Amino acid sequence: MYKLYNHITSSLSERDMEMVRHVPQGGNWKNIPESIPSKRLEQIRASGGRTTYYGRLRWDKPSYTVTTYFNRPGNGCYIHPSDGTDNLTQQNRLISFREAARLQSFPDSFVFLGSKTSQYNQIGNAVPPLLAYSIAKQIKGATALDLFCGCGGMSHGFELAGFDVLLGVDIEKHAMNTWAHNHKGKPILGDITKSEVKDEIFDTLAGRAVDIIIGGPPCQGFSTAGWRQDADPRNQLWNDYLAIVERVSPNYFIIENVPGILTAKQNGSTVLENMKLAFGKLGYLLKVKKLKAEEFGIPQLRRRVIIVGHKESVEFQFPEPVTSDPITVKDAIYNLPMLGVSDGIEMLELPNYKPVSLYENWLVGKVSTSEYFDTLRSKQTILLK
Repeated sequence: MYKLYNHITSSLSERDMEMVRHVPQGGNWKNIPESIPSKRLEQIRASGGRTTYYGRLRWDKPSYTVTTYFNRPGNGCYIHPSDGTDNLTQQNRLISFREAARLQSFPDSFVFLGSKTSQYNQIGNAVPPLLAYSIAKQIKGATALDLFCGCGGMSHGFELAGFDVLLGVDIEKHAMNTWAHNHKGKPILGDITKSEVKDEIFDTLAGRAVDIIIGGPPCQGFSTAGWRQDADPRNQLWNDYLAIVERVSPNYFIIENVPGILTAKQNGSTVLENMKLAFGKLGYLLKVKKLKAEEFGIPQLRRRVIIVGHKESVEFQFPEPVTSDPITVKDAIYNLPMLGVSDGIEMLELPNYKPVSLYENWLVGKVSTSEYFDTLRSKQTILLK
């Protein structure tokens, strides 16, 4: 009996339902008649809004970026791809929590806890585990700790690569409940700016060596003055992150961020220049690269900047893409039970469930992560020939 968790859909207003019915597979807000009154659509039409707004996914392509707003049709491409032309009953609804998680490369064994609002944030803000796995395989080490861990996408990817994630820290209680449910390390709920939280981190480590710190604080408050722009309270997060890196002294640390960090400036210098200077004083070299999720076996067009700091005594090279033939939405969610609006239950038992795609076999645990990547690489080699 296969158990499927979090296959639950969000609600839709009657007005949104009317809009969704007009959007074909691969379509968007441009397919919605102007006769349907909507302030949101008026704003989008006036600004020539993104083609992902009110978008319906395509079976034969990866999804667009899954954000924390996958419960809002007007904020992205989150309408289920089934439009009645694909041998499935038309599903005029948004993707479920489990479908969003699959598009993010969370295996089905990863269960999300907490309020619906929190689960939107947990899934949308997460680092895709397969992307984290790809980076982890480039790291020489065995132990990690995860700051600003959220639900644990980065933690899970490192665990898939064989790392022991000793602890996770986050200020959001529902995310920490999810992290605790899915990871073996110690969950620490709290604000790392507080001395008692730092003490708990260091007491948990008890002098044990840590090879890498994963996860990173918000970058908006970064400054050249030792991250001390008092007007921006997020600076304190950077100060305390720096203090933990300095005290733990791992061989590596990783910070994941949005592409905007590449051009962000503070006090006349770029954030990255300031970052290199500050971490350089602690003996770290920085390497920065924008990675494409779809090149690492993830059915999603997601762009993220990965910043890796490493001591001069160790080496680091970013992973090479494993495929140029992306995993599709169909590979990820076609085989899941049909749902309506505001439908589904926390745990669904499926007596006759059989995965069909390579990716789905990985999601359910029938194919290991290393086998999955080896198969993608072998298919890529055949395609290149």
